[in-house]
Amino acid sequence: MWHLRHITSFLFILTGWNCTHVTIAQNQLISDQNAEVTADSLALIEKHDEAVELYQRILNNPGKDIKQDDKNRLLYKTGNSLMHSGKYRQAQPWFRKAIKETAEKEMKSDALTGLGRTYEYTGKRDSAFYFYLEAFMLVEGTTDTLRRARGARNMAQLLRVLRRFDEARQYCRRAIRLIPGIADYKIIANIYNETAYLFELSGNLDSAAYFYQQLTDLSKENGYLKGESVGYSNMASVLEKQNRYNEALELKIKGLEIDRQIGDTYGMMSSYRGMAETYALMKNPAKGIQLTDKAYAICDTGWISDLSGIHRTYYQLYKLSGSPGEALRHFEKHIELLNRINENKSRETVMNLLTEYESEKKEQQILLLSQANQLKENRLRLQWLIIGTLVLSGLLISITGWSAMRIKNQKLKQMRTELQHFLVHEKKEGNSNQSPHEIYADKWGLTSRESEILYHLGQGCPYAKIAEKLFISENTVKFHIKNIYIKLNVKNRMEALLLCSENKTLPDN
Repeated sequence: MWHLRHITSFLFILTGWNCTHVTIAQNQLISDQNAEVTADSLALIEKHDEAVELYQRILNNPGKDIKQDDKNRLLYKTGNSLMHSGKYRQAQPWFRKAIKETAEKEMKSDALTGLGRTYEYTGKRDSAFYFYLEAFMLVEGTTDTLRRARGARNMAQLLRVLRRFDEARQYCRRAIRLIPGIADYKIIANIYNETAYLFELSGNLDSAAYFYQQLTDLSKENGYLKGESVGYSNMASVLEKQNRYNEALELKIKGLEIDRQIGDTYGMMSSYRGMAETYALMKNPAKGIQLTDKAYAICDTGWISDLSGIHRTYYQLYKLSGSPGEALRHFEKHIELLNRINENKSRETVMNLLTEYESEKKEQQILLLSQANQLKENRLRLQWLIIGTLVLSGLLISITGWSAMRIKNQKLKQMRTELQHFLVHEKKEGNSNQSPHEIYADKWGLTSRESEILYHLGQGCPYAKIAEKLFISENTVKFHIKNIYIKLNVKNRMEALLLCSENKTLPDN
């Protein structure tokens, strides 16, 4: 009962229920200039289906270009009216589109709040918490006091429903601190109401009574009749917990008079039922039954949850009056309606799950197709990258190899030319009285055998040929050549021969 009472209070305060009767001819032509104003008026008096039709007509007008800011505002208003008409799922795409297309923090915060509310009303509190938090964080660091306070209050309400009372109170304190900078008295009324209810749940009845009184006084000052009625009703619940039944009944009567004044049928039904429950606490079942009859008479047959509550009140009153038969009949009716509610919820849950499944299935198919295309593109890119890398590597290897071969060939050609010149030079010097190997020995300090080997090297003889001519082994030739290179300070045959050719001193003829 307590949750129902405060959810009802919140909805009435939030929408600012106004019973001003506005009649609009069905076939009246509405210009683009005043269509939005008319739609806003329809939304204000809870004619949300008609408001949605007008908002969409403006958005779909092919003969007029709509500025982006105006479009975002209309997207949000369409979602808001769909939400207030109970079409929560239909409202979500409009809020999401507004969130996606607007860069303005205030509008994005409003759309995030609306989206969070649709999830809260459909029982998806985790998602609701996420979007409420996003909306709050978006304006937390700004000077937008109103949206900061509203966001904090939304967070407090959802945390309270999730039974995270300490965190809820923290957000309420934030909202309370922001009240001096808020001009919208309805937002302030919401903050007072939520703060009071948190105190009431924690058993701090004095603090709860204080904030309910703040709500009532604020509503009186601003002529906010529905807020005043809610204040009386909620204050009465605190008094009942304190066993002050007569005072609670007086406040509920005041609330009923206001509901009658503004023509609020639902409020009148709730007030009659609330008064009946007070009489039950006062052990006056006869009076309670009379008031329950009045509540039943004006209760719409579509308000199944309220009808179930009325039969439960009948059960308590008839049980108290000593009429077990009547009490049992109403209890059975109460259970029957509860089962219908549960069946409807189950059916709605199944339908929602099927809808979500189909939506998620399509989204998954689109995602898989996108991933497949992306994978294909990545594979093609990788193939071309590998081919390009291989081609470049081949070219680089070819160029490097060609350059190395060219340099090597040039060196070989140069060494061959120098060797030929040396051999020619040696042949010209062959007529000297002193043998060439003796000249090497005198000039470079080589032994006779080393000089002979160096001479034969200069003649172009391989190691095996030298060994054959000198009647020694090839290893001995290699040993002497190693010593020759050390004494001449050279690294190979060509350097040794060039050194001897350039520096050899020939004897006089």
